[in-house]
Amino acid sequence: MTIKDIASRCGVSVATVSRVLNRFPHVHPALRARVEREIRRVGFRPNGVARSLVLKKTRTIGVVVADITNPFYSEIARGIEDQVRAHGYTSVLCSTDNLPKRQLEYLQTLLEKRVDGLILGSVRRREPEVAALAHNGFAMVLVNRSFRSPHVDSVVVDNYAGARRLMEYLVGLGHRLIAHIRGPLQFSTGYDRYRGYRDSLRARGLTPDPRYVVSGAFRREDAVVATRRLLELRPRPTAIFAGNDLMALGALEALAEAGLRIPADMAVVGFDDVELASYWGIRLTTMSQRIYEMGRLAVDLLMERIEKRRRERRAIILQPELVIRGSCGGQPISGGLGQGSLPLETHLDRAQLRRPQG
Repeated sequence: MTIKDIASRCGVSVATVSRVLNRFPHVHPALRARVEREIRRVGFRPNGVARSLVLKKTRTIGVVVADITNPFYSEIARGIEDQVRAHGYTSVLCSTDNLPKRQLEYLQTLLEKRVDGLILGSVRRREPEVAALAHNGFAMVLVNRSFRSPHVDSVVVDNYAGARRLMEYLVGLGHRLIAHIRGPLQFSTGYDRYRGYRDSLRARGLTPDPRYVVSGAFRREDAVVATRRLLELRPRPTAIFAGNDLMALGALEALAEAGLRIPADMAVVGFDDVELASYWGIRLTTMSQRIYEMGRLAVDLLMERIEKRRRERRAIILQPELVIRGSCGGQPISGGLGQGSLPLETHLDRAQLRRPQG
């Protein structure tokens, strides 16, 4: 069954059927109803390749994230997918595992497939290839990442302010030796959260000690190793600020392995507020992002670019919220930084941390 067959059965022109299929206006309601009824009756499906050639659009969005095994990116991808479908598009999801070479390969593949736009959640602070694409007018939006460019839209949380608020809370609880398991500094998220950690200490008259800053690469397993290193320091830190929730889970695992109690022996805070953070037995104090909403907003910005409704750059900066649970003890400090929970002292089991769904 072809578009010509549909036109013949309905007694209309091929152009009329095409306008109905592509939802063009100015088709007489009676003709539109007749064509749509015949399309449903025979189960006709248009040729997507031919349609994209005519419209010069594939109605497909490329989505590139850093690590789909991270629950943070799974939630962003869900927000993106739901909103893409609401706009009548489909998406292709790629995960780079934070590897620049893999990101470049995915970008080349997606461009060869002629996607209409890109949502990128994996870029570094300096990305000449991505900046060149944007400069040449290709529609794209960064999500949870940013870099300097007058041509690239972005949706991010205020990572610097969020890190400072976490640190102020820990200092307010009496902690002075606060360690930081940071993410990679080539990413805006890792860099801005580290700056917030450092500047907060300086603002309190405390000198940042480089021994208390270790890299966890935004991965749980690397944070386990990083935490073991921190536990060897003398004096030992009394609190750990992990640069994301996955690294906070790694820190909790290493602390459980060492037989330490949370928060009596060590306070731990994270950043993101993924679903796992709220599970009983973990109850992680963290800085919450509107993760799902970030994905939806990124799609809306991209659609404005694709449909040529806007050319000037837009950067949406969301404010994070401090969520206080049981991993650091204490109550919210004055000023209402978020909803708190009663102090909770736990002795975590490593198996429990590895299988939080149970």
